[in-house]
Amino acid sequence: MKFISFVSCCLLFITCNSPFVNTFEEIESAVIYSKDDISAVPAYPDSIKVMTWNIRFGVARAPWFGDSCGDRVLMTSNDIETGLSDIINFIDTHDPDILLIQEIDVDSKRSAYINQLNWIMDNSSIGLNYAAYASMWEADYIPSDGLGKVNAGNAILSKYPLSQAERVQLPLREDQPAYEQYFYLRRNYLRAKVDILSDKSKPFYALVVHATAFATDDTKQKHITTFKMALDSIDNSNAYFVAGGDFNAVPSGANIDYCEYDR
Repeated sequence: MKFISFVSCCLLFITCNSPFVNTFEEIESAVIYSKDDISAVPAYPDSIKVMTWNIRFGVARAPWFGDSCGDRVLMTSNDIETGLSDIINFIDTHDPDILLIQEIDVDSKRSAYINQLNWIMDNSSIGLNYAAYASMWEADYIPSDGLGKVNAGNAILSKYPLSQAERVQLPLREDQPAYEQYFYLRRNYLRAKVDILSDKSKPFYALVVHATAFATDDTKQKHITTFKMALDSIDNSNAYFVAGGDFNAVPSGANIDYCEYDR
């Protein structure tokens, strides 16, 4: 993902009392959402359907400057709502009990400041009553091509109540200069307990992750290893879990085709 570097940005970073970017704690509480009108859902289903989806802030394959060699930076509200409507139609058709989402915007200039998490919960017809959100990119201002304010991240949506939701920080890239790293994404995995089983003796967790895409060092392996350790820990505690996400993984030897500046 490209970023313009210039001296004024560095000066503002050094002298500003209020940082532009939320740098997050290693572990912190996630943001919890719930609908005002809770939809009725089957109590303790016999089977559970889980869906994972990188929704790319609601724009599907639309060309965007940051990751598809495009030149568009800001989308209109119509662009976003059209994309979200198509996403919801697909979600409702498949009717998951738990939905793991990556790259969802909740307050970003690029997506017309639409809270996409609220939008999906309010417009889906399948009873996605609860959600947890963990930002991977929360900045008042990104100094790149007019991108401006961004708040994007991972989310867990569920028909069933969520609790103990935590955002866990993943290692930062180490192949960037300090000024770029400061404004760059801070990836995470999100974990939440789901009240979906009749057997309360073993807790049930949902986890979602979004690993780095453009790192040229070993950051991606660190992300995957960290996530695997989290799953092993849950398994060793005799609990249940479902997990998914965007690992940005490609087969060994595959041709990685992205713009040179999208790093």
